[in-house]
Amino acid sequence: MKGSLLALTAGALAVLLACSMTWSVVTVPMLDDAGGPVRSESLSGSSLVPLATAAAWVALAGVLAVIATRSWGRAAVGVVVLGAGVLIVSASASGGAGSASNGWWLLAVAGGVAVGLAGGAILIRGRRWPGLGRRYEAPEGSRATPSRQLAPWDAIDHGQDPTSDDPPA
Repeated sequence: MKGSLLALTAGALAVLLACSMTWSVVTVPMLDDAGGPVRSESLSGSSLVPLATAAAWVALAGVLAVIATRSWGRAAVGVVVLGAGVLIVSASASGGAGSASNGWWLLAVAGGVAVGLAGGAILIRGRRWPGLGRRYEAPEGSRATPSRQLAPWDAIDHGQDPTSDDPPA
């Protein structure tokens, strides 16, 4: 579990880092004639492939979703994270290889592969991983009986509102 979450986090952060860097510099003539002034424009990965950046944020949210869910919910998170990884790889590869760019797109592709592999691991094995502890949930049968009056702090512990005039359910 820890290895998959670490790979998911590292992959998503690698994509976000790569997409924040300059992938390509484009020189554009300012006038119609070829001998006139030119302007250079730097294009970051997030401006070339905004879908990869969005999918990386989805992958980071997947880390928290894996921790907070159990069983089939975790499998659904694995499907979403796997899809985010595939989306990152395809968008980064097409956006980076299609332009005269430096190697930052390769880091984005590698991060997308890590995200996809982590998503596959979550999908396949995530249902067997332990979930959050139940110690913060209200215990079953914790409602006080209506015939017994509770002290305010005890009423709060049992899920009742001591400031309410309504009798407990």
